[in-house]
Amino acid sequence: MDRIRAPALSYQRKKQKGMHSPNLSCSYEIKFNKLVIFIMQRKMGKTRRTFLMELARRKGFRVESELSDSVTHIVAENSSHLEVLDWLRGQTVGDSSKFELLDISWFTACMEAGRPVDLEMKYRLTEQDQSPPLNIPESEVPSFIASKVSQYSCERKTTLNNYNKKFTDAFEIMAENYEFKENELFCLEFLRAASVLKFLPFPITRMKDIQGLPCMGDRVRDVIEEIIEEGESSRIKEVLNDERYKSFKQFTSVFGVGVKTSEKWYRAGLRTLEEVKADKTLKLSKMQKAGLLYYEDLVSCVSEAEADAVSLIVKNTVCTFLPDALVTITGGFRRGKKIGHDIDFLITNPGPGEDDELLHKVVDLLKKQQFGRDLRRYATHERKMILDNHALYDRRKRIFLRAGSEEEIFAHLGLDYVEPWERNA
Repeated sequence: MDRIRAPALSYQRKKQKGMHSPNLSCSYEIKFNKLVIFIMQRKMGKTRRTFLMELARRKGFRVESELSDSVTHIVAENSSHLEVLDWLRGQTVGDSSKFELLDISWFTACMEAGRPVDLEMKYRLTEQDQSPPLNIPESEVPSFIASKVSQYSCERKTTLNNYNKKFTDAFEIMAENYEFKENELFCLEFLRAASVLKFLPFPITRMKDIQGLPCMGDRVRDVIEEIIEEGESSRIKEVLNDERYKSFKQFTSVFGVGVKTSEKWYRAGLRTLEEVKADKTLKLSKMQKAGLLYYEDLVSCVSEAEADAVSLIVKNTVCTFLPDALVTITGGFRRGKKIGHDIDFLITNPGPGEDDELLHKVVDLLKKQQFGRDLRRYATHERKMILDNHALYDRRKRIFLRAGSEEEIFAHLGLDYVEPWERNA
C-alpha cells in the first residue's frame, strides 16, 4: 500500500448533465425555519454540493435537494447574477424575484457562525457584479496576475477571501493523501499550488487563467481542468473513497498519532477508531491515550470568542509570575480566522527579568486550578456543599465546616486525600 501509483496517461471523463443530487432524508433538528436553502450544483459538482448540504443540515438549516416554491435562498458558486437567472429560466418555477440570490461566501459565513448571517450586499448576486474583479479587462487578468505572483508565499499578501476554494480544497485532499504515503515531493506540489490560488483576487473559470502562474505542474493542471469541465475531480473522488486514506484520516485526527503509527495500525488490520479502541493489545503512548480519551473535545472547533477567553486565562496566569510579560495569540486566529482547532500563544517578557521555568510554573498552576474546579463541582453536586477559597459550607446542615488543612477538607467531602503530585488532571 506504500507504493506510489504513477498518474494515468489518459482518462475518460463522463458528462453529468441533467443529473440531480439525491434527496437526502433530514434526520437533524431544524433550528432556523424562516429560510430554506437550495445550493446550485452548477460549477460546483455533485460531491461538493452533497457535502455542503449535509453540513448545513447538521448545523440546523433546512436545505432542499430540489428547487421548489418553498425555497427562499439560492446559493451559487463562481456564478454571476445573470448566469443564475438564465439557469432559473429553464426551471419549473414561477417568479424568480422571490428568491434571494447569494454567493457561496454567505453560506460559508453561516456555517462559521452556526446561524444565518445578515444578507449584506457583499453576499448578494446583483446585476452590478458582472465586471471582472479589480475592474481589469477580462483578457488582461491572467497576464496581470502572472506577472505579479511570486512562487514564495512570503512575497504574497494572502487574505482569508479565497475565490478558488473548490480548487484549493481539492489540492489539500491530494496533498494529505500524498502525506499519508510519505511522498513529500507531491504533497508540497499541491500545497504550494493551493497557496498560489488562495492569493488570486478572482475565481478561475478557464485554463487560460492559470497561464504563467508558478507551481502549476501537470498533476495540478489536470485536477484544475477536470473541475472546470466537470465541476468535480474524479481523482479527488477516488482518494475520498480509498480505504487507506479514510483510515489514515481517522487515525491522524487523534492527538499523538502520526503517519508512522497510522501505518502500523493499518498493517495490523485496523480500519476505524472504534477498532483501535477495542484492540486491547495495542501499546499506546501516554499522549495517544489522552488523545483517544478526550477525542471529541480535541477535534471540536474553537471559536474566536473562546480563544479570547482562554487567552485571558493564560495572561492572568503568566502575569502571576511575570507581571510585565506579554501574551499574544498567534496562528490561525492572528491571521483572522473565526474558527480553529487549537490556540497558539507567544509569551515574551520585555522586562529585565527572565524565568526559564515559566512554562512549567504556568502549567502547574493551571493544573491545580483544573483540579480545584472539579473539587468544587464534586462538593456541589455530590455532597450538597459549597467550597470556595474561604470556607466549606454544608447546605443540608446549614453550617460551616471547620478545616485546618487540605486533608480535613477531603475528609469532610468523603474523599481519600490526593497528594499535590497526584493532581495532574
